[in-house]
Amino acid sequence: MMKWHKPSLPRGRRRIGRLWRDSAGGLAIYTALLAPVLIGFTGLGVDIGLWYANVRAAQSAADSSARAGALVALGTYGNAAEISSAATTEAAANGFAAASGDTVTVNYPPQSGQFAGSTDSVEVVVSRRINGLFSSLLFDGPTVITARAVAMADNTEACMWALNPSDPAAVKVAGNAEVSLGCGVFVNSSAAAALQQSGHSCLSASQIKVVGGFSVDCTTPAPVGGALAVSDPLALLPAPAYNTCDNNGVEIDTGDGNLDPGVYCGDIRINTHGTVHFNAGQYVLKNAGLTINGQATVTGSEVSFYLTPDTAATTNISIAGGAHVTLSAPTDGDMIGVLFYQDRAAEAGATHSFTGGSESQLTGILYFPNQAVKFAGGSELNGSSTMIVANTIDFTGNSKIELADPLLNGNPLMAQAVLVE
Repeated sequence: MMKWHKPSLPRGRRRIGRLWRDSAGGLAIYTALLAPVLIGFTGLGVDIGLWYANVRAAQSAADSSARAGALVALGTYGNAAEISSAATTEAAANGFAAASGDTVTVNYPPQSGQFAGSTDSVEVVVSRRINGLFSSLLFDGPTVITARAVAMADNTEACMWALNPSDPAAVKVAGNAEVSLGCGVFVNSSAAAALQQSGHSCLSASQIKVVGGFSVDCTTPAPVGGALAVSDPLALLPAPAYNTCDNNGVEIDTGDGNLDPGVYCGDIRINTHGTVHFNAGQYVLKNAGLTINGQATVTGSEVSFYLTPDTAATTNISIAGGAHVTLSAPTDGDMIGVLFYQDRAAEAGATHSFTGGSESQLTGILYFPNQAVKFAGGSELNGSSTMIVANTIDFTGNSKIELADPLLNGNPLMAQAVLVE
């Protein structure tokens, strides 16, 4: 019988075969083969993180630069050189500058997009070339990241701001109230009836802008709805510094009196029929309020009143009872132009009231960013140079408000720059 014998392999091929079948060395081989791929993907992940961080930084720089340019466009009536300078300076402050190899392009007016050709807007495009740590092994040349922003600035002419973003009747004019302003009204609420005017009342202003809607029948001019929401126009106004308590409050019930500036850790209450004078300086109301009543006559110039962050919602400014009040804010120093300042961190819910037949002539800013202001009951605020910034503002009863020579009209604090693209 003939037998078939399996032919033998050459010695070298036999060794290769044994190595292939030997699982003990397989892992090392596979690892060696895949290592470059794994390292490449890990490196690419690092590069993607680097690109993402630069994209976010570029967008932030473009946004702030466009806003800076838009504010200058508003203040200089379109001086292209000054607009470009402001925008590029802001970009450099955010880490993007031509000196570092970045590109910052300022277009006034914008050259593309919805606002192309608009002289109210500024377009900024920033770009940066990024050399990847590992991606250069896969791609030729650096990666270019680009960000674009368009901002528009508007001077609302407003001297009366209601900051609440959603309340109905954020500004309310009712009863027989007469409100006549030589400046504008801005209502930041997006509610369907954010501005409400009713009864025999009327509201007259240089302009009336509302983010949401309105319900009115006696306003001059007609309100404009759909305005762009804005932030607090005085958000950069610093809070004043103060020390420990100077006294635990004061109450004047009879006769005349004089009060000195300082830190009051109790209410200031004035109920006299006499005359009380506030000497010039800063009055810090530390979790305390100010009440003026009893037909008192109150005067003071170069004065400011600051309600501290720990002020409770039950504490307020109240001028009532037929009082006659004439107060004016400092004309220099840290509190320049600020008459009443409620700290932004103070508890919400208080209502600062001007009621009961009181007559006031107030020169300065009334700043109550998260609390309400109410004028009612025959109160009058006439001939004043005043700016009111509050959470909500309410005019009712027989109140009569006439603001002449409005404070800060046309001041840069009044300007708002918002991103539109």
